[in-house]
Amino acid sequence: MRLPHWELPERKVFLAATLAVSAAGAARWRPGVAVAKPAALAALAVGVARGARQRSGIDNALLTAAITASAAGDYFMYREEFATGAEKDRQIQTGATMFGLAHLSYLGLLTRHGARPTRARLLSRFGVMNEVTALLVVNAPRLLPVLGTYGATLATMAATAGDPVLTAGDPGDPIRKLSFGGITFMASDALLMNRRYLLRGTGSRAVTEAAVLSTYFVAQMLLLDGMVSVTRRSPGRG
Repeated sequence: MRLPHWELPERKVFLAATLAVSAAGAARWRPGVAVAKPAALAALAVGVARGARQRSGIDNALLTAAITASAAGDYFMYREEFATGAEKDRQIQTGATMFGLAHLSYLGLLTRHGARPTRARLLSRFGVMNEVTALLVVNAPRLLPVLGTYGATLATMAATAGDPVLTAGDPGDPIRKLSFGGITFMASDALLMNRRYLLRGTGSRAVTEAAVLSTYFVAQMLLLDGMVSVTRRSPGRG
């Protein structure tokens, strides 16, 4: 008998770890973030691994690449949060590069299953990321080549994840998960950059950090759940 998602042990671990990392991040408790952050992503990875035999080798490779790159991105963003000065900039650029690779892996999987971005979806997603670009232009133009490229990759992935072709034979799911996952990922990144450059109060920064971490892990959950559904339904072309 197959258990509902939220009754699976790994999904309970994911929920607990997400709550823990959000609280630890808000309190700037470094040991708590160091433990809970990888635990949340590892719990999602276990859920993905459960369905590996139902997917093609290429789909498994792309999902593994996305999760591995995300884990690396998490590590460097964890270092960024507690770094200062030039080191902080180096860590965020490395983290963005790793997440860019994760989004390219997601994009590869989505396009394998027929999804394509439209001009309307691209414009709406790029519109969100343009606010982040404006923050960089004003506050840290030196970061624009790396973070601007990352933002464009994320926006393209999110636009592709919203393609209704993914609902074929499965109306409403996984398209809602994939579309909301892409949008939530953009929201998390936008919150992160707004906190970095606009917020100064301790309280507002703490609340925003909790929001950044919680929305990030919810986004990863939605994206991975949606992609597991797509790849289970249709093994792709190889």
